[in-house]
Amino acid sequence: MNQSQEHSEEFRRALVDEALHRTPAGGYPALEKREGLVPGTLFDWVKEYGPPRSERPFEALHFWIGMTALPEDAFWRYFDHADGYWDLEVEDIEEAAEDVTGCGFCVDAGMKFLYDDDLMQIIWFAQPVSVRAIVDESTIATDQAAEIVVRACLERGMDKANAAFVYADPSFKVADPSKLFNGLPYIGKFRSRKGAA
Repeated sequence: MNQSQEHSEEFRRALVDEALHRTPAGGYPALEKREGLVPGTLFDWVKEYGPPRSERPFEALHFWIGMTALPEDAFWRYFDHADGYWDLEVEDIEEAAEDVTGCGFCVDAGMKFLYDDDLMQIIWFAQPVSVRAIVDESTIATDQAAEIVVRACLERGMDKANAAFVYADPSFKVADPSKLFNGLPYIGKFRSRKGAA
């Protein structure tokens, strides 16, 4: 009989609640020892009964892919910020009636603050390439996930592209998926390992 079968669901849920909200000194191992559980059991129960974990950066990616006539420097300028942005205080940004980022992406996305540069990937080619070549340049983690993005592009009638950008913040919400960003259509949010999010 495994540890889950030995204890009722009510007991497991109560212990998970204690682990998440009133963890004693010694943490989960102390709770497991107190209850005579095999080490690691409580971690499994927390995964099963605890709150769902939010996706972390790079676990799901937002893709914009398409054709642009913009030269590379002009395409990249869309992601630039205002010279004085980093001199502003948080309160100044929050209280501003207009955009202070100076960033085209931020304006299109309705962001008051500058996007996280560590989560943005910009891809540009001088000539069109296969959509698969564009997706392969991204940080997507598996071939299976890449194929799902390629399939989404093919369903839109797009088999070639020369530009893309990928934003790896899964919590980012695209208010209007039909809107063009820097001239590119939004393809969707995709799990980096498992497929469509």
